[in-house]
Amino acid sequence: MSTSPTSNERTALLWGHRWWLAGRAEPLEFENLSHAAEVLSAHLGGEARPMRLRLIYQPDSLTSVAVACPRGSRSALQHALSFEHPAIAQPGHAWSHEPILPLDDGFRTILHFEQEPGLFQLVDRLGQRGITVTTAWPLATFLHALPAEWSDSGAVLVVAVSAAAAIAYHHPADGSRTLKEWQGDGASTEADTWLHREMANHPRDPALMLVAAEPEAPVEGVKYLPLSDALAIPVILPRAHPGQLLPAAPFLTPQRAVIAASILLLLTGGWSGAAYARDFIAWSDGQRAAAHEKSTLRSEIEHYRINAAEIVALRARLAGPGSGPPVGELLDTVCGALPLQLALDQIRVAQGRFTLTGHAAPGATTAWEQWRNRLGSKRWTVEPTAGPRDTGAFTVTGVFTP
Repeated sequence: MSTSPTSNERTALLWGHRWWLAGRAEPLEFENLSHAAEVLSAHLGGEARPMRLRLIYQPDSLTSVAVACPRGSRSALQHALSFEHPAIAQPGHAWSHEPILPLDDGFRTILHFEQEPGLFQLVDRLGQRGITVTTAWPLATFLHALPAEWSDSGAVLVVAVSAAAAIAYHHPADGSRTLKEWQGDGASTEADTWLHREMANHPRDPALMLVAAEPEAPVEGVKYLPLSDALAIPVILPRAHPGQLLPAAPFLTPQRAVIAASILLLLTGGWSGAAYARDFIAWSDGQRAAAHEKSTLRSEIEHYRINAAEIVALRARLAGPGSGPPVGELLDTVCGALPLQLALDQIRVAQGRFTLTGHAAPGATTAWEQWRNRLGSKRWTVEPTAGPRDTGAFTVTGVFTP
């Protein structure tokens, strides 16, 4: 399912040459990424180590572009897009992308990549100071996941503004995603102008703006939230979200390097050791395959364990004190029958009603209909609902039985 920061995990935003932290209105400035690790470590010096950190990473070197792409894995995207964007093929450059969605006759995504290496060195320097970076995300991915309540259409319109930079993410229900960035002293003004235009074109899309300071001329219909307060919100980001900038563990681990060195030594022993080396290679391949299968199974077990813990916590949180609607039973039914092609974004319960919002994978209409039909219960009534929209967004509503 998804993850949010644990009680002992901080969220910090690196934007340009400044650190932004929850509960601190003023940023911490630094000269470069090497200095950034020193500044953050010094500021958090009084806190217990090791410390876990979820990093929102938006340096000046991080570029985001909307691209047409194949519908496939991260590796497939790298092969398809590296000619036009060679940085994503460089081992030292961090990159990620937003979920791939259908548009017109093909598929599109938003690609995030570093123009020059920085993230991996920053993670290493922080680790040396007792700060473990668990995940790293572009600011746009964080903005998309930030709204506590989405509109019925699933539209998202969020803008973040600082002293000399601004970034906006808009995903209307009836159009493609837009990511805009502005730099310099006029960034705030340009972002306001763009926001007015988007709200005029999409008047029903709720707008949220994160600000570093109180706005001089608030825009009517826009909800404002201090940047430091936004970082204190336990924003949920799916573990499998492709926006994650930190890659999976490398294939060449120290243990595998030792095995490779051992094989090399055997081969240099002469022809007499060749047969043994071949047997050893075959055995090593079998061991690696078994280890990979074991790792996959452990990951799946961990995934279901985390899901179970989150469901238990959410049930307790929604149920509250005293009697009320059967929220726990609803959660069991909703999550227990949820197919892999569907992803829930929000479950909302209020005044005897419930609303489920989420997204379906392309071509998953049948899976969605089967899942919706399995939601029936004597404890509540599911209201007639249209299928997923062209963007994949869906909404299911119901009423609890008195």
